[in-house]
Amino acid sequence: MQMNGERFSTPIKKASVPLSCSSFIPECEDNFKPKVGMTFEGLEAVEKFYKYYAHESGFGVRVGQQKKLVNEVVRTKRYMCNREGFKSEKAKEVVDPSKKRRKNTATRCGCDAHIFVKLCGNDTYKIESLVEHHNHGLVSPDNRHLIRSNRQVSERAKNALYTCHKASIGTCQAYRLLQVSDGGIDGVGCTKRDFQNYYRDLRYKIRNADAQMFVAQLARKQEVNSAFFYDFEVSDEGNLKYVFWADATSRKNYKHFGRVASFDSTYTTNQYNMIFAPFTGVNHHLQSVFFGAAFLLNEREESYVWLFKTFLKAMGGEAPKLIITDEARSIKNAIDIVFPGIIHRLCMWHIMDKLPEKVGPVIREEPEFWKRMNACVWGSETPAEFESEWNSVISDFGLEDNEWFTKRFSLRESWIPAYFMDISLAGILRTTSRSESANSFFNRFIHRKLTLVEFWLRFDTALECQRQEELIADNSSIHRTPQLVTPWAIEKQGSEVFTYEVFEKFQKQIIAARDHCCVQSIAQHEGIKIVTFRTGASKVREVRCDIATMIANCSCKLFESHGIPCRHIIQVMRMENQQELPTFYIMERWQKRCKRQSVYDVQGNLLEEKPADSLDAAARKKILIVRNKLEDLIQTAKQSDEGMDFLLSSVLSIEEPLSQKVPAAVKHTRQEEYEAFIGCNIPTEVNIHPPNDIRSVGRSKRIKRGKEMNGEEQKKKNKEAKAKVARMCRTCNTLGFHDSRKCPSKNSQGKEMNVQEIHTDGAS
Repeated sequence: MQMNGERFSTPIKKASVPLSCSSFIPECEDNFKPKVGMTFEGLEAVEKFYKYYAHESGFGVRVGQQKKLVNEVVRTKRYMCNREGFKSEKAKEVVDPSKKRRKNTATRCGCDAHIFVKLCGNDTYKIESLVEHHNHGLVSPDNRHLIRSNRQVSERAKNALYTCHKASIGTCQAYRLLQVSDGGIDGVGCTKRDFQNYYRDLRYKIRNADAQMFVAQLARKQEVNSAFFYDFEVSDEGNLKYVFWADATSRKNYKHFGRVASFDSTYTTNQYNMIFAPFTGVNHHLQSVFFGAAFLLNEREESYVWLFKTFLKAMGGEAPKLIITDEARSIKNAIDIVFPGIIHRLCMWHIMDKLPEKVGPVIREEPEFWKRMNACVWGSETPAEFESEWNSVISDFGLEDNEWFTKRFSLRESWIPAYFMDISLAGILRTTSRSESANSFFNRFIHRKLTLVEFWLRFDTALECQRQEELIADNSSIHRTPQLVTPWAIEKQGSEVFTYEVFEKFQKQIIAARDHCCVQSIAQHEGIKIVTFRTGASKVREVRCDIATMIANCSCKLFESHGIPCRHIIQVMRMENQQELPTFYIMERWQKRCKRQSVYDVQGNLLEEKPADSLDAAARKKILIVRNKLEDLIQTAKQSDEGMDFLLSSVLSIEEPLSQKVPAAVKHTRQEEYEAFIGCNIPTEVNIHPPNDIRSVGRSKRIKRGKEMNGEEQKKKNKEAKAKVARMCRTCNTLGFHDSRKCPSKNSQGKEMNVQEIHTDGAS
């Protein structure tokens, strides 16, 4: 602040260049300045030199006109300041004022700064003339990274972008990662908009060939490994309708764990609004495992019939014993047609997930309701127990007239665990946490803005991560020994044969057998020993054991529903002096080495993933070593300026010797870069077209069915019935029930409401 007498005033900043000045001379080192007579080997060297000079000086570069000789060799070329010339009058014209136009600012100001080069020999160019001064101010050093000609998406940035998208990380987050790792935006070399535009061009390039490229990727997978299965169907117009795929590992997993399968068609996952329908199961580590998946155009019965028939073909004609699906009539009908005789159950997680929407806000906030409802659904062990408790809950909370609860009760045999306790392994897919885990896994790479090709890249990476978790669990189970809590030989046997995750559950039954199993009575009749236990929950359990075979059945049904011997059977085995469990109780699917045997499909293909090419793997390993070593050297050298200078000079010194050993890299086109990322060529002739129904707004959500939609429609009507609040429109400056976006004055349609009309309608 400056003081003038007793008054204070803000000091005026003194400009380094007078504001009236019409000529600006760039300031930089002399060896960077262009001079008449300078020669360069090739036009690329000219452009590189002038752009570097422009960057150091603070202006952008545009490539101007050129003239060629008869043999297409460039004879003369002009490089100029990016503010050369003026914007054309045609570009300034406003054709339709009502249409929203992009807000563009004029950058041209008639600057004449340029260099003019001419061919003077064999691919040698000389600066014939130049204009050095500019008629506009130059960009300050802090903002020079924003000059358009100085910005480019570097190879490192492209690799980071591609890698992030394969890992389901979006473009903006990928740019933020580069910004952090490169020490700021100026270190990235481009703006976020440049980054987004680069990826936008990829999507634009594949927009019409998306479906064909997706099918081509599946075909390429089958060429590499004949055990990869896929099939698809197109409409009469050539649009993709259905596509299914299952790789060798998925088909092998189905051979081992496909007795019980879950099918979920509640995902919409791409910009064509196609339905993503995966088949999943449970492996020997109690992890979700992938069996195969499909894209369907719609939810009609014929779509599911095609899918289930294709799935059956992929799995060698072996249908699952039990399938769990969402509640949909079309799915049920298709299962009856393709899988006659298998057990069909509804997914409890989807039903219980809908329940909060079906009760009023008062009941929804009532803890006692949720406590009793969960105990009724999850804790009932017999149909009679469930029905009694259900009727009690419905009566106590006044839900007798609720149509949704009435419908669910009529379907109780399809989703309540008490009705399928005797079904083998029916309990392993019933847990809420497992369904949430599967939903979480698939939601990592599901997005409505994705093309089919983008989906495949993300899906392939996610599936690899899922299988890596299985490898980690395999390694832990085989090479680690769990801690035992009893001296019982049965526990030691379980630790040796069961995987770690299954043994944890088995060990809990061991502890319960030791601490909480009180024998109430023992009887024997015709070779069957009947032992009755009273548990801590005041429930009576009865075990019936065949003395000859030592096979027992317990009324708790744990072994039948989960495949793990219960505490009561373990106690009976000990009473009969059995040091180890009979092999009947050790299911192969829970064993550590259950997948050690080779599995073949009906064509004789070995169901194993082909190992990666050894040469390719060796090259990747070398790249990884070089990258890690260079990072280590940077961490060491950055401790001092001297260290960084030495490292920089050392790295630069190997550039020329390296270029002598390795031929110069061919500069790839933008399309070749995209094809390398995608993994297949972008076709020029398209025979398989994407579906016509394109929706690309928002993130995908679970598909809602039937009466769920009715409830949402009613909520919408209730919301619309509420009194509207008048607002001031900034376009017509009138108080009314519209805003600037919907103002009638923009298109002279509709009736504008004034203050008098508002009072007449009774709104305030």
